[in-house]
Amino acid sequence: MDAVEIIYRLRRLGKSQAQIARDLGVTGGVVNNVIHDRITAYEVASHIAGLLTCRIEELWPARYTFKPRGPSAHRGVQKEGTPWPDQ
Repeated sequence: MDAVEIIYRLRRLGKSQAQIARDLGVTGGVVNNVIHDRITAYEVASHIAGLLTCRIEELWPARYTFKPRGPSAHRGVQKEGTPWPDQ
C-alpha cells in the first residue's frame, strides 16, 4: 500500500498524523517518515497497522517482510588451535 492510500484510510477513520504522534509521544515528522517508508519505527508502524486493521507487512512489505540472512562471516569461524566455547 502506498503512502497516499495509508493517509486516506487514516483520515477516513478520523485519525491525523498529528493525533497519532501525540498518542505515541513522537513527532509528526516521525509518523510522516514512517508512512512514506523513509525510516523504520516499529512502534509507529505497528500502531498504524493496528488502526487500519491490517498486518504491518501488508503496509510496508519491503521493510517488514522476513528475509532470512545468509551465513555470517563471524558465525562458525574458529581459529585454528582454539577450542569451541562449550568444550
